[in-house]
Amino acid sequence: MTGWLTGKRARIEGDSPAIRAAIQAAGAALVAGGDCDIWVHVAPPTAVKPAHELTHAEWRASLDTGLDRRFLGARDFADACRARGQGGAILFVGAPGQALGADQAAAAGALGNLTKTLGVEWARDGIRVNSILTRETGDTLGHLAAYLVSDYAAYVTGAVMGIALDD
Repeated sequence: MTGWLTGKRARIEGDSPAIRAAIQAAGAALVAGGDCDIWVHVAPPTAVKPAHELTHAEWRASLDTGLDRRFLGARDFADACRARGQGGAILFVGAPGQALGADQAAAAGALGNLTKTLGVEWARDGIRVNSILTRETGDTLGHLAAYLVSDYAAYVTGAVMGIALDD
């Protein structure tokens, strides 16, 4: 994977040591802000509650974290790419929602549709949008993430992928 991302700047929101390590190993410079070529959003883990115990505020908070913030961040990234006249890569990473409660399932389902829609809509601007839905946190996740944001995946956009956990 050495050199896949040489010359690229990547901003990673959220915590994933495996993704950080793989993207750096592939040659990208990690940046905290400003212009970047790659934006990765890693969803924070959230509490699981049965649907009948969810308050409206908890429901809205899950949708805000799992969908709204991701859309707004992606929109801002895409606007910056267009202003520079360059494409870019967006990657959403998080757990598959079906196993984590109705609120998170709704956010994950909407994120899948958002990924597909933005992947098609923004392809004309050279901006790729993909998602990885998994609870995997190790090297496999990091390597897949680095691949999806690299030029080797230049024709991959709107994809929602998963990684099965090794038991």
